[in-house]
Amino acid sequence: MSEETPANGLPKKRNRTKRKNFLANAKKYAKKGQMGRGTRMPDELYQYFVGILDAMKQGVENKEERESLVNNVLERTKDEELNIVGNQLGCRVIELLLPFASAADLERFIEVLSPELRRLCSDNFSSHVVETLLRVSCERAIEKLQVKEEEEEVPKKKKKTETEPESEYSEEHVQKCYEFTIKICKYALNNLEDFVWDSYANHILRSALKCLSGITLLPGEKPKTNMFKVTLPDNKGIPPHLTKMEYKIVPDEFKELVKEFANRLSAWPQFKDLPYQNLTSALLQVLLYAIRNVDNSITKNLLKKLLDESFAPDDWVSNAHDEKKNDEKIDVDSKDNVKESSNVEGGDLPPVFGDQSAVRLLEAALFVAKKKMYTQIYAKCFINRLGQLATVPMLNFTVQRLIDNCQCKEEFEPMFDELSAKFGALVIGNTGVLVAIAKACVRLRARQAQFIANLEAALECSTEAGQKYFSVACLRLLPLSRLDTSQLHEDYFIHVHGSVMLQSILEFQRPAKAVNSLLELSAEELLVVLQDAKGSHVADAFCRSACVGGKARDKLVWRLKGYYQTLALSQHGSRAFERIFESCSPEQKIKLMAEISDKSNLLNGTDYGRIIAQKLDVDTFKANQQRWEQKYLKRAAESGNKD
Repeated sequence: MSEETPANGLPKKRNRTKRKNFLANAKKYAKKGQMGRGTRMPDELYQYFVGILDAMKQGVENKEERESLVNNVLERTKDEELNIVGNQLGCRVIELLLPFASAADLERFIEVLSPELRRLCSDNFSSHVVETLLRVSCERAIEKLQVKEEEEEVPKKKKKTETEPESEYSEEHVQKCYEFTIKICKYALNNLEDFVWDSYANHILRSALKCLSGITLLPGEKPKTNMFKVTLPDNKGIPPHLTKMEYKIVPDEFKELVKEFANRLSAWPQFKDLPYQNLTSALLQVLLYAIRNVDNSITKNLLKKLLDESFAPDDWVSNAHDEKKNDEKIDVDSKDNVKESSNVEGGDLPPVFGDQSAVRLLEAALFVAKKKMYTQIYAKCFINRLGQLATVPMLNFTVQRLIDNCQCKEEFEPMFDELSAKFGALVIGNTGVLVAIAKACVRLRARQAQFIANLEAALECSTEAGQKYFSVACLRLLPLSRLDTSQLHEDYFIHVHGSVMLQSILEFQRPAKAVNSLLELSAEELLVVLQDAKGSHVADAFCRSACVGGKARDKLVWRLKGYYQTLALSQHGSRAFERIFESCSPEQKIKLMAEISDKSNLLNGTDYGRIIAQKLDVDTFKANQQRWEQKYLKRAAESGNKD
């Protein structure tokens, strides 16, 4: 586990070293008379860039001000482009500004940097600018394709082209961006043998593959936030346990280049060794995600080649001496044993599990594999080894990805049976595996009752007296023997995996044990859960799940009577209040409104209470209840009918 849990159950945070501030370091260099690392910039220009970076950090929200700042800064770079992109500070500023650059400025950088690509791609600073230039050019080159796709999906609506242009860029500029994207990707392909082993050029290969295949974000990747205060799209990356990727529409010429990348790399004699190095493994991961959107047969061939030659080659022989010894090693009853089990040397594990780089590539393979190939990977690498893998800190993530990508009930059930004996060890250590199992139980509608029974046993809540504490033990991921049940009305640590598991259990076909244990809590104890950042989401599952009965929701509503105003005043409690309010009947809504409007001045005392008061129009309810009923309840009924 990443956090140690002392006797009181609260997590002990690690002492992390303070991250260096880039801007502070740049100012420090300037005071010493050193104009940053890399190529030398004129002193005046360096000081100017320090000021610009400072201004950007403060935030420029106004679009016109932002455009003016970008144009002014890029104007100052004329005739100094190569010196600037080779400097640590200059590279950082240009990288941040290029996505907002005008057509003329972007084309100028393309013209200046193109003749120097060989040197720039291997430079530790300017390579970042080349990457950004490629990404921005590709986005502008394929922008119209995305607009056309949206119009085809919604043919009934009036086309935007009648009122506004499809793109703010001219056809000539879009064509130049298209040509530059093709040029730099072909250049990277032609220099593949050199770029693969270069720490900086390797990233350009990855960016080329992402651009050519239309990858928006890789699994687990978060969008880069620019220092300008620009509203980011809702795309926040792909959370754990989700298995869908979004791709942009790309032209056929782009797809052909991706195929060529895949064919060239797979033909290398040393291909089987590439998964076992960090740099090349990361490149192969991007290649798998890229080729998945381009050609299914090449994807299958790549996975087959990796499986047979790298992950678990045919000539691999198990060197396990005795299965019983392995079982004793895996049987984890304490945190100390969990740490001991992290030693994966020897044993009967295929070579892929002995190297972290290869393991990450295996996870990518599971993500992109179709049904038959997924079964082959499972059979050759995982079967009869899940219990051992799930309790090893480095390898439990791979087990999670295996379960996440399982789409067949008949395959999931033997996985569950193999892991069922390890619930006690997983509760102590690698709880992410339990989350993956819980989500698979919901998704595939399998082994739900067995999951609850095994989890109850692991949390020591199987007895009739212990079942009423099942939800709290699950939220805290602590066995009942370590819970102080007399302190449940006070703040305590809620484990994020415990919260997600309880939410999943509430979506099971028979969630009675979780529902009853929640309703056994007093109002004060429920308040502690619902006002917590992680616990508040339990209200979402309780009110949203089709398997939680109406009577159970009614009991929750009445149990919290007298505490709704307290709930609405806190940050996380206010969102839990909204979910409960939405699930109420009209009569219950009126009673809840009467309760929170009784002392409406308290609601306006906090930011979150004020938002609730505005959303539910508490002032109107207080002034004229009948008018509020006609306005709000009618609107709620209409929205319900639409759903």
